[in-house]
Amino acid sequence: MVEATFRNAYAIALRAARARAVSAVASGAIAVADREDLEQEAVVACFRALPRFDPSRASLRTFIERVVATRLATVIRRTRRNSPSVPVDTLSQLPVIGDDGQREVRMSIDGVLESLHEEDRELVGLLLEVSPAEASRELGIPRSTVHDRILQLRQRFAQAGLDIRARRPGRGAGTTGGAR
Repeated sequence: MVEATFRNAYAIALRAARARAVSAVASGAIAVADREDLEQEAVVACFRALPRFDPSRASLRTFIERVVATRLATVIRRTRRNSPSVPVDTLSQLPVIGDDGQREVRMSIDGVLESLHEEDRELVGLLLEVSPAEASRELGIPRSTVHDRILQLRQRFAQAGLDIRARRPGRGAGTTGGAR
C-alpha cells in the first residue's frame, strides 16, 4: 500500500524537493554542492512519512509538501548549527573609521551588548545573519518570544541613544518598522 502510494507521490515529492532545494541554494542557506543531497533527504523523508498520510486531513500533495518543507528546514537548521557562526564578541572588533562620533557609538553598542544576558547576545548575533523567524527556529523558541525579546532589545539600545529608526529620513520617532 505504502509503495503504491509512493509511486503515485514520487513525482510530487521530487518536484517539491527540487523547488525547495533550489530556493535554499539561491538564498545561500546551503551550498550548491549539497543541493542533490538535500533533495534526496526530502524524498526519503516522504517515503518514511507515507504511513502517517491521512487523506481525510489533507491531499497527498499538501502532505508531501509539508513533509518536504519540514525535513529541509531541519537539515538546514542542523547545517547552520554545526557551522561556525560569528560570535557577538567580534562586533567590538569592527573597524572604526576615524571620527570620535563613531567611537562613541561603538562604545555605546559594546556597553549594551555587555549588559545583556547571554541568551540576548546570542539572539542579537543571530539577527545580524538571519530573520526573526529563522532565529526562532534556530533557538527552538516561539516567534512571538523572539519578537518580544526584539522589542526589549530595541528599548535597551534606545536607552543608550542608539534608536536608529528615529534618525531615518522620512520616518517619525514613534514610527516602528518590521521586526528587523
